[in-house]
Amino acid sequence: MLDHQFDKSVSRIVEPVVTPWGFTTGGGRGCTFHRQVRDDLFHFIHFSQRSSGLEFEVWVFPGTPLLGSEQWVRFPDFVGVPTGQAAGLNAKLGVGGGASRFPCRDSKVLKVALSRAAVPALQTHARPYLANFQSPKDLVPVLEHAQWARLLVREQDG
Repeated sequence: MLDHQFDKSVSRIVEPVVTPWGFTTGGGRGCTFHRQVRDDLFHFIHFSQRSSGLEFEVWVFPGTPLLGSEQWVRFPDFVGVPTGQAAGLNAKLGVGGGASRFPCRDSKVLKVALSRAAVPALQTHARPYLANFQSPKDLVPVLEHAQWARLLVREQDG
């Protein structure tokens, strides 16, 4: 499946689900949904088509520019993922359970994968997971690199 077809199909199916939660693709290409929680905290749901074009993964993560503005130059589509591989959405296990690979070889297969697996996983796992992050300090336990914690704690305490 071509990138632009993938982006349009995902947006058409996912947007009506996540828009009521406060997510938008504003300023992006259509497969990275984000919402601003506060000035220094965002939530992301990113759909990433694998290079083969036959599968995609969903990445769910909190993010903050406090970890370095250079990671936010291409906001909202490409920002630093402070939780690393733990951002992967697993349809059965939730966020951090190892990203599920959903099929997308054509638009029909993609529609089925989204409606039967990916969107239900967003509702069941991603939404409650992201609700845990209301302040940059809330990211500390899930950071991929522990040394980033001092950037968040220092900024919040200062």
